[in-house]
Amino acid sequence: MIIKKFTAKTEEEAFSQAKAELGEGVSIIHSRNVKPKGLFSFLRRMQVEITVAMEEEMDRGESVARETIAKVDQLRQKEEKESAPEPAESTRLSETHVEEKLDNIQSLLEQKLSRQTAENKEKKEEEKKEEAKEEKTEGKKELEDFCRILYNTLTENEVSEKNANELVDDIGQNFAEGAQVEHVLSHIYQKIVLKFGKTEPISPAEKGVKIIFFVGPTGVGKTTTLAKIASKFRLSDNRKVALFTTDTYRISATDQLKTYAGILGAPFHVIYSPEELKENYANYKDFDYILVDTAGHSHNNEEQKQEMATFLNALGEEAPTEYYLVLSATTKYKDLLAIADAYKQLCPYRLIFTKLDETKECGNLLNLRLHTGASMSYVTNGQNVPEDIEIFDPQTMARMLLTEQE
Repeated sequence: MIIKKFTAKTEEEAFSQAKAELGEGVSIIHSRNVKPKGLFSFLRRMQVEITVAMEEEMDRGESVARETIAKVDQLRQKEEKESAPEPAESTRLSETHVEEKLDNIQSLLEQKLSRQTAENKEKKEEEKKEEAKEEKTEGKKELEDFCRILYNTLTENEVSEKNANELVDDIGQNFAEGAQVEHVLSHIYQKIVLKFGKTEPISPAEKGVKIIFFVGPTGVGKTTTLAKIASKFRLSDNRKVALFTTDTYRISATDQLKTYAGILGAPFHVIYSPEELKENYANYKDFDYILVDTAGHSHNNEEQKQEMATFLNALGEEAPTEYYLVLSATTKYKDLLAIADAYKQLCPYRLIFTKLDETKECGNLLNLRLHTGASMSYVTNGQNVPEDIEIFDPQTMARMLLTEQE
């Protein structure tokens, strides 16, 4: 008997395929709905799988053999009934001879039937083994294809090779061959979200004013980012905010921040020394926040780094203080590492990334988060104040990193 499976959109379509391949004598013995296989198969509709059967020549032989055995039994019973009460010796010998022949025929037929049954059973077992082997091979190839696509997608989004390899290796450690791709994809999505960790934006101090320093290289948008956050605190949260700047090198940056302070109705001061920072801090202890803009400098300039350190440490433990390293998402990975390492020597910072609107590849956000261990805080995606800033969302970023770029 031939047993085979066919899959199509409907049962009628699958049955038509079966009749086209096996002939009109085919019959359905089982039907079920199945999920389609392949990458992102969860986006496709369910299909119908039918199992059909068709009698082969060998199976018909088994049927004939069984019928012959039945006929032999009937013939023997008939001979016994027709036996005379007092048969002659020659008649009894003839009957005995006939019975022996019938026994031999029955024995041969039973042996043949037994062999055919064993052969059919062995054949079916081999077919099942081959089918299982094919399914295993197909599942392994599908998982390998997915891992390759995942790696390419991550690296195209500028996730470092090291971090991309770790994510792909995690699949091999947690999933066996034949695993559903949608389950693997969901696992990797959650893994990336966990790697970003808990987002930590600015929050008020338990008591008194909190000092917030914005640090980072020149040109990343520190001043504009400070203005966006100040606007949110002042206009949306109704907090008392004062704006300071220690950037005495760029007049334009000072004028820009002074303008924002005037619009917000917030006090503004240019700070020239650590001592002056302490004096002005004392005047705003009843405020919620003092936001401090700092001068951008080369991370390779030791003199400027030391000058920056004197401002960052001016208040000591006198006031609750937080530091935010502002970086551009468009900066090269190697430069970001060098900048992050240089500022790590100055203060324990959290991360703000700017200019997400100027790039489609945001892998460096994950790279820097894993390299520094620093918490993510905000991202900006434009120059508009205060609209173009938001608290970092790891789920949104995970989706971006798993999306192929056009």
